[in-house]
Amino acid sequence: MKKLLLIITIIIIIIIAFSEYLAITTTNTNEPDLSNNENVVVRIIDGDTIEMGNGIIIRLLCVDTPEEGSEGYEEAKNFLENLILGKEVILKKSFDEVDAYNRSLMFVYLNDKMINKEIITQGYGKLFPYGNNTCEELIN
Repeated sequence: MKKLLLIITIIIIIIIAFSEYLAITTTNTNEPDLSNNENVVVRIIDGDTIEMGNGIIIRLLCVDTPEEGSEGYEEAKNFLENLILGKEVILKKSFDEVDAYNRSLMFVYLNDKMINKEIITQGYGKLFPYGNNTCEELIN
């Protein structure tokens, strides 16, 4: 009986140790999981539209890039993707909060760099005032 109790105890210790090992190896990664972070860009829809970790669709203010099927579309989309996909950004509103497609209108910043302005200065889009929003941030 003592032998059986000892064997069962050893098996229980092994199971507990193995389950703790699995928990450690499955939760420790080098990169944090940012997929649910509302400030992380999880998808680039086109050269001037992105999706955030909370599912909100953002239309970059004062910027217009080529539409799908037009010359320059892929380049603009790839530029934005390389610049901010998977990264945490800062969003700033202007006067109008949403456009006709219910996308949030925002200025997007990565570190101290305004992404809206980068798209224009790098030649992937053009200045596009929208509604009551001023685009002074992009002109100066």
